[in-house]
Amino acid sequence: MCNIGERERRRRYTYAAAALVVAGAFVLSVAIGVVPHELVPALFVPLALATEWYLQASKSFCAFLALVGRYSFEDAGERGTVSDPDARAADQKYAVRITAISVVVAALVTTVVFVAL
Repeated sequence: MCNIGERERRRRYTYAAAALVVAGAFVLSVAIGVVPHELVPALFVPLALATEWYLQASKSFCAFLALVGRYSFEDAGERGTVSDPDARAADQKYAVRITAISVVVAALVTTVVFVAL
């Protein structure tokens, strides 16, 4: 399964890295006392986004495009709709799986950080 090209992959890797920087800065801010410990659950958001974008980039797969039944290989000038209903259903299932993995990873890491700090 693949529905995005190299440019979109690079964009998602960049977004994932930025989200990890935000998450790291947030953890550091809590650790040095700038941000109250009670706000650690907010760490979930940048962690979930970082994980989602990383997985999408590494799998060449955009969850949103899959959910709406589309693909975009802008590098090759190809964009369109997934016409095969079985392929579309498989893409949608995979999109939900990637998002579920991202949510679970973010929740686990957030919990570990909350307990550790």
